[in-house]
Amino acid sequence: MKPSHSLRWRIQIWHGLLLVVVLMLSGVAAYRHQHTSELRRVDRELRERVAVIVDSLPMIGAWARHDAGATPPGRSPLYTLPPERAALFDPQSKPAFYFVVWKRDGTEWARSAGIHVDVPMPERPPPGSLGQVDRTRGDLREAFTFTPPGECLLVGRSTALEMAALREYLRGIITLGLAVLALGFGGGWWITSRALRPLQAITATAERISEGQLSERINAPERDSELGELAAVLDDTFAKLETSFTQQAQFTADAAHELCTPLSIIISHAQRGLRGERSAEENHELFDACHRAARRMEKLTTSLLALAQQDANAAAPDKQPCDLADLARETAALIRPAVDAKQLTLHLDLAPAACVAHADGTAQIILNLLTNALEHTPAGGSVTVKTSVDAGHATLAVTDTGPGIAAEHLPHLFERFYRADPSRSRSTGGAGLGLAISKAIADAHGAALEVASTVGAGSTFTLRLGAVSAEPATTAASLSAVLPFRLRSSA
Repeated sequence: MKPSHSLRWRIQIWHGLLLVVVLMLSGVAAYRHQHTSELRRVDRELRERVAVIVDSLPMIGAWARHDAGATPPGRSPLYTLPPERAALFDPQSKPAFYFVVWKRDGTEWARSAGIHVDVPMPERPPPGSLGQVDRTRGDLREAFTFTPPGECLLVGRSTALEMAALREYLRGIITLGLAVLALGFGGGWWITSRALRPLQAITATAERISEGQLSERINAPERDSELGELAAVLDDTFAKLETSFTQQAQFTADAAHELCTPLSIIISHAQRGLRGERSAEENHELFDACHRAARRMEKLTTSLLALAQQDANAAAPDKQPCDLADLARETAALIRPAVDAKQLTLHLDLAPAACVAHADGTAQIILNLLTNALEHTPAGGSVTVKTSVDAGHATLAVTDTGPGIAAEHLPHLFERFYRADPSRSRSTGGAGLGLAISKAIADAHGAALEVASTVGAGSTFTLRLGAVSAEPATTAASLSAVLPFRLRSSA
């Protein structure tokens, strides 16, 4: 991955830019504060000495009138302050202060000893601003003032020491800033690496899963952070995907196995029929066996299509008012011939049970439950269908007097291709999909489909839907158009 595409590098770049800007602003502010403080201190010292010169101006004037004449031509008149003030302008001190006094006509009147630079007379400030004024010439800082008559008094000193100290201070700021920047980059890289560690784990886990290791999980140690929550969601998604892939693989294997059996029957009987001449009765048996195998394949493929359609239309079905009693009565009438053929007794205890449901889907559930009861109830037994309203639920219960189901099979009874008694189911033509289809439809309705069974006493399948008090709308017309197809498609 290119650094420009890396999330870590992008965060580092933005973090670094922000840190550089903050450090630069902080450094500039610190330097300007130090520079201003030093300049104010120097100005304060200069103004204190300007005041001393102003106080000494009468003595300077007297000295100039009587002693300045001794100054050789072409040289500036040097004046020495009284001892108590001369220490303020000691040329040997560091820094050394100097002063210059100009007459009203601009000629130099007096200056302190030890001045090795030319000092031009300042420009006279505009009228009304005769206070002390500061100026900077190179490394020299000077303060001056004009008397009302027009004499100019200037005090100055070199700021080389302060400038050197400021340069050293600036180097310290830069060094400290670089150290903070390096520390910030290092800390930012460490924090970013720790923060993005779950993403690296997610990427590595996703790569292993894409290679077929579906059992891999992220298992992020931090579950409270945003990435930890994302890792938890992805772990849950991976678990569902693994379950889905496993179920899909199992479903495909079961479907292939179920289709293989009737195909083998058809192929073997066809090969047998091709070997030599046979009587009409023998040929009839062969064709009848092929026909039964083909019908079984038809039922299986129809059930698979029903499941595929149910999976594809996983969204909530279009519901409408209906009555479980009407749907049960219509379905019972359709299976009455099969009940009589198997010498069973069908009891109907149908009380009004209004609900809001998809009538076709609910009828499919009832048909599958009745078909399942007929298949597992021996001749002479009975099947009871009861509808009622119980605790706010429209309830339909189908009870048979079959052999019952062992407790260990009940949790798996609605799984696809699951058979509590495989040999018995195959003998009756069931593929183990009818209850799975019913459960899928019930789940899409938000309904509950449950089973209770006692070995040797029979089983009861119960469907519970949300009840309504409104007058139900009969869907017999649409039901009659649907049920014939459903009779063929039930497993």
